Amino acid sequence: MKSPEDLISVVVPVHNVKAYLRMCAESIFSQTFRNLEIIFVDDGSTDGSEKICDALAEEDSRVRVIHQENKGVSVARNTGIDACTGSLIYFVDSDDAISPVTIAHLWTALIRTNADAAVGDFMRFSEMQVPNERRKFTFETIDTEETLRRMLMNEGFGHQPWGKLFRRSLWETKRFPPGIVYEDYDLLYDLMLCVKKTAVVSDAMYYYRMQADSIMHQKIDENKLSILDTADRVTRTVSEAYPSLRGPAVRLQVVSYMRFLSDLLETDYNLFPEAQKKLIDTVRGLKKEFLRAPGVRRADKMKLRALMTGKRAFYLMYKVFDLKNKKVV
Repeated sequence: MKSPEDLISVVVPVHNVKAYLRMCAESIFSQTFRNLEIIFVDDGSTDGSEKICDALAEEDSRVRVIHQENKGVSVARNTGIDACTGSLIYFVDSDDAISPVTIAHLWTALIRTNADAAVGDFMRFSEMQVPNERRKFTFETIDTEETLRRMLMNEGFGHQPWGKLFRRSLWETKRFPPGIVYEDYDLLYDLMLCVKKTAVVSDAMYYYRMQADSIMHQKIDENKLSILDTADRVTRTVSEAYPSLRGPAVRLQVVSYMRFLSDLLETDYNLFPEAQKKLIDTVRGLKKEFLRAPGVRRADKMKLRALMTGKRAFYLMYKVFDLKNKKVV
């Protein structure tokens, strides 16, 4: 058993994931690092997930269950953070899973390097069976600027909270913004600006489940318009702190805007005309910076140039690349 100061709080927001919740829980129960408190926050589930949470608490004494009215994943995560008593926090989404050594490897790297956070690699899957991929355990440390750069470029990890082990002290004044869809994009860059050293682990696998009906694949509604302000704010915040990261931040903003516009046009070609105009005008203003930014894919350059000729050309170009890249994971 680890000492009390090494208690790790695992926060799992839960909402109507009956088909996957037990698999997720069992992957947490099987961790080789045993000193965990596992907090399932039932965010108003109505499909039986709430009963599974209660059953899991009966099966493992490390489990705590909090039931609340449905308020969204941001509030559910915040509820979990407020309930944490460990010195470290790790997030798992309730339809995902983790390798048995994930938390042990992240903890080892963080403690050995005295880092503020530890991140591991991840892989996508869509089956009912958890993948089994193991690698040689190695790790490196990177500073704040390099951490942000890799997040912006999605090099091994992005701006999602899952798959990262944080010192709880980082969350003293930070919480996920409620009521918006892109809460992780909105918060994580601000949070990681406070991380002086990050331990990056080669193994410590996180398994991200691909679902056709996930939030990122649902039809566009007004709540998703928050991406416009969020992406713009992240670009400004990161650029002000590290001017050298202006290019990667612009790349992410433009790619995010184009993906959003494609989804919007897929929903309704004439939906939210003012937002469409704002998006296209912003992309037009960032065009030169985007084309000069590091790591911009040829496909994204072609999408942008198509957008400069018109929405219809852009939409057709986007769909061509979308179909070409679609794979069964």
